[in-house]
Amino acid sequence: MGNVFNLIHNWISSQCDDYANNVTIPVRHGNSIPIHPPVYSWDRKTDTDASQFRLENLNGQFICRTLVNQGQQFTIEGCKRSLILVTGSFDSVFVDDCIDCKIILGPVRGSVFLRSCSQCFVVTACGQLRTRDCNEITCYIFCASQPSIEVSYAMKFQCISLDYPGQRDDFANARLNAKIANRWSEIFDFTPSSLSSNWRLLSVEDRVEDHLDKVELLHCINHQITFNRTLSLIPFTHPALNIFSRDDLLGKAQYDMTGKF
Repeated sequence: MGNVFNLIHNWISSQCDDYANNVTIPVRHGNSIPIHPPVYSWDRKTDTDASQFRLENLNGQFICRTLVNQGQQFTIEGCKRSLILVTGSFDSVFVDDCIDCKIILGPVRGSVFLRSCSQCFVVTACGQLRTRDCNEITCYIFCASQPSIEVSYAMKFQCISLDYPGQRDDFANARLNAKIANRWSEIFDFTPSSLSSNWRLLSVEDRVEDHLDKVELLHCINHQITFNRTLSLIPFTHPALNIFSRDDLLGKAQYDMTGKF
């Protein structure tokens, strides 16, 4: 009897060894099923280069980048006199301590934060735009919520006009709907001045191309980035065109171009 128990114990042990060694275990009807160790979600993660989500200390440079890994946080910091083009979709974007830069970005699901920047030009679509300690910033934007400025002055705003290959997919990845009301002109100032407005809307005639020199425009065209309003995925809107009723959206009285009601 002891021999029988020993044989059973040895057989069970051999089966466990077979499973651990990834061998094929025979089953009924002559079929076989390969058994593999379980693979968990954290085992599938691949190492990503953090530098692809960051640009810093550029000076007088032109950078064009298409994100391979979508939906990440992206940071632009300490750049001067540079043209920065980054397509793809983002979770959020931080632009810090930049001077005299022109920044064109793909859609951002969450927030774009501009902090301690001056004399910059920004083109993007986002869920939210927030600025702090900024001056002389021109923003061509799509914004799903009210753009907010704080301790910022000489700020200018206009509706975005932007087109590039893959833009529609980028919007889908960022979960932004280009056809919903674009609230780019509904600026909220946390620190208003009693003397003058800290911001203003650009005129209908003002276009992205007006802020780029010939070399910068050529760089954009070479990378199939254009600013034609008729090709733009986002419809052009402006309070002066009465395309939508501001009264319906805000319950406000007539609006003028100085940022005051």
